[in-house]
Amino acid sequence: MMISNLMVLSILWISYVAFGCLALAMFSNFRSTFKKAPTPWQSRGLYWSGWSMLALSYYFNVAKQGMLYGSIFFTGMLAVAGLLVILTLSYRAKSLPVFMATGLITSISYLLT
Repeated sequence: MMISNLMVLSILWISYVAFGCLALAMFSNFRSTFKKAPTPWQSRGLYWSGWSMLALSYYFNVAKQGMLYGSIFFTGMLAVAGLLVILTLSYRAKSLPVFMATGLITSISYLLT
């Protein structure tokens, strides 16, 4: 079963948002992005949002590709999304929430149609 390019981008964006949430749950990344310390509720919310988005990404991979290829594809998407989040935090930390919102809106609009 062939997966479409838009589905690949949607899964990549969901993984990017997940890693972005997990990165922002850390004190130093949150402070470099928003110039203030996160509250414990914000940190926990970002942490659990990140893990739930990773689970959602895995679900979409397995649903579209099957268990074997979906798991392999999921691992590749995690590597790419993690690298993109690292590069974003290194060079444009203040842009991370904008990129995350754009990716989330884009992927949800594609997945709901």
